[in-house]
Amino acid sequence: MNNYIKQFIKTSAVFFIGNTLTKLTGFFLLPLYTSKIDPQSYGYYDLTISLINLSVPIIFFQVWDSIFRFTFEYEKKSDKYMVISNGIIILFSGLLLYIALFFILTNSFKYDIDYKYFIFMYGMLYAFQYFYNCVARSFFKDTLLVATGIFNSVIGIVLNIILIAIYDMGIEALYISYIIGTSIQLLVLEKKLMIINNFRMSIVSFRLMRELFVFALPLCIVTLSYWLLSGLTRLTISNELGIYENGLYGVANRLSSIIVFVVNVFQFAWYQMSYSMQKDSNKKEYYEYSLNYILKVILYVGSLGLILIKVAFPYLIAETYQGVLIIIPITFIGVLVNSYTSFASTLFLAEKGSNKLLMPTLMSAAVNILGLILFTKTFGLIGAIFSLTLAFFVNSLIITNKLNKQYNIDLNAYDLLKGLLVLTITLLVFYTIEETYYLIIFALFLVFLSMYIFKDTFKLLFNLLRN
Repeated sequence: MNNYIKQFIKTSAVFFIGNTLTKLTGFFLLPLYTSKIDPQSYGYYDLTISLINLSVPIIFFQVWDSIFRFTFEYEKKSDKYMVISNGIIILFSGLLLYIALFFILTNSFKYDIDYKYFIFMYGMLYAFQYFYNCVARSFFKDTLLVATGIFNSVIGIVLNIILIAIYDMGIEALYISYIIGTSIQLLVLEKKLMIINNFRMSIVSFRLMRELFVFALPLCIVTLSYWLLSGLTRLTISNELGIYENGLYGVANRLSSIIVFVVNVFQFAWYQMSYSMQKDSNKKEYYEYSLNYILKVILYVGSLGLILIKVAFPYLIAETYQGVLIIIPITFIGVLVNSYTSFASTLFLAEKGSNKLLMPTLMSAAVNILGLILFTKTFGLIGAIFSLTLAFFVNSLIITNKLNKQYNIDLNAYDLLKGLLVLTITLLVFYTIEETYYLIIFALFLVFLSMYIFKDTFKLLFNLLRN
């Protein structure tokens, strides 16, 4: 098991370096965003990105997930490129469908869509970025992926500062910086991976394309169902409460995503490790260990992250967004629960059981729809966010129960209760203590507690670095 843990930690460390720097750009630029961009405009941008997150994976048949999973069935590079070549056919079929649907739908509206062509480019590059990222990970080019991701983020930071601070642009700067940075990243990845050069029509197989499509189809439905969680919540907030409130929610989500990039680091590493251990007789034991480990990370690191947000809030967020503070804990809890569920769901993908994710997501989506109807008009923004958090919780319970029944994977009740106790105390501190001095003391307590909880991991990581 130690070999797998070492592989897991090494891969996590690489992704942590890159993912931390890339995701932290959103935090570095929050003071600029909230001082120069009004909540209504930011709410519009947040809503368009939500619609892209819904539509693009479905229109492109989420082929990148199939490619990433199926390339692990082969050892030779030529065989991996066979899978990729078949995936490219599906990818470009999705591109044609995307172009047709985008311009048919946008031209059918009675009013003009703001930043239409920027949104179009953003969505297309979003799909190709996922595709190239999955191909790079299929060949274990983690360092290349991280390096290009950092380069993309640096370009985004520089462009946003120039366009917003100097040229006084609004949300169009957010679209432009992503388009330019991602385009350069894709060019570099193509040069290193040579995906186009290795494409051959002669190795295209309808049987393999069908297998890729069958694996991805349930994931497309899951994406649609998932949008009925986060995406529908944004749409309901915009329609029922206004774009201003959606702007507040967008900033709260950006702040809460501090835990998402931590979990994503482990999730990226876990994808590779779980797919690599398919023939290992003890893989279920590794599944259980990893799931319990990531749950501890979410609870303890999440608690620390919540306090750090409270400390940094006055320095990050402009006065027009001060209403965000009260909704951060509810949003944060939802993000924590969803991060755990996202990690747990990868266990089904490792077993090629993507269809097993449909029922939990559909049921939680139904809970969210009902909750939005019941709570939004009565409790406003807090009610809408509470509905989403409740739906995430239902989803996590169903996923955990299915893992237990189908793979005999259990959560450690003692570790879970300890982590929940720490998180509960953190929530009380967040809402009751205003003095920065005491918040910092509590944050230091959480740091030392986390170091003690994860002492074995730190020892192993230290030994790996020393060697």
